Amino acid sequence: MKIVFAGTTPFSAFHLHLLIKSKNEVAAVLTQPDRKSGRGKNLKPSLVKTFSEKEGLQIIQPKSLKNNPEVIEVLKAISPDLILVVAYGLILPPEIISLPEFGCINVHASLLPRWRGAAPIERSILEGDSKGGITYMKMDEGLDTGPIMKLLPCPFVEDEDSETLEKKYQNLSKVELISFLENLAKGRVKEANQDSELATYAEKIERQETEIFWEQESAECIERKIRALFPKYGAFTFFGDKRIKVLKSMKAKVSHLLSPGELSASEDGTLCVGCQNNQSLRLQSLQIEGKKAVNAEDFIKGNTEKIFRIKKFSSSLEN
Repeated sequence: MKIVFAGTTPFSAFHLHLLIKSKNEVAAVLTQPDRKSGRGKNLKPSLVKTFSEKEGLQIIQPKSLKNNPEVIEVLKAISPDLILVVAYGLILPPEIISLPEFGCINVHASLLPRWRGAAPIERSILEGDSKGGITYMKMDEGLDTGPIMKLLPCPFVEDEDSETLEKKYQNLSKVELISFLENLAKGRVKEANQDSELATYAEKIERQETEIFWEQESAECIERKIRALFPKYGAFTFFGDKRIKVLKSMKAKVSHLLSPGELSASEDGTLCVGCQNNQSLRLQSLQIEGKKAVNAEDFIKGNTEKIFRIKKFSSSLEN
């Protein structure tokens, strides 16, 4: 098939790579405009763009597809059989959705209708789900409301984070995507309407959600937050006047009677912090702003005096 690919994230780039290796023709790539990034605020292209440039693909980077006749004319001229959308981040208007013969297929990182929306991986972990998966869905004008064409379930392990889960989902597509497209071209794929009464929504992650509030959140909720936000966002707290990300943690096997935010550091490199209701977490990996990530033992070695002087992590509500 002649396919136009639409995607922006590393998850998208993985799927584009699968397409490139297949017998399908990638006629063009839609990806979001370059964004300012880093301390210097230099423009940085998406991984999809970088990969597409290496492959010599036609790249289209509109700020919006709504009321954009130029891009629509380009797509009409290409006349794709299919538009494959993977974490693109822009809304496709009806005139684009209806353009390809086989429609627009979205690779969505949840088992629809659960977790429609922008952050399905993070929300599934935050909510404590025990399983998830990906859905190949035929797009309509709604937000992830179109017919389901294939469901690929995936169980979660206890310490699943967004990074490990995304890799699992990539492996599902590595096995299934190209054969699915072949079956679609041959008319062998059936559609099933979603039950909207079962729908939940994965709103995008807002900055205020990434902060840890030791007094207000249970150890279980904080531990899930740390896993859900790793590595893209990083759950953060304050250590004195420094912002610090907590990258890895686990529930403390032995309960430490610590007040919320209070730190306990032992000579064997164990670092615990108090949470709501006298619960505690054992911290495994941390990153002070402007420095590299370190394990708990190295964090203690590098901050022993400060730990005993400040004694706790705090939130922006206390600072």
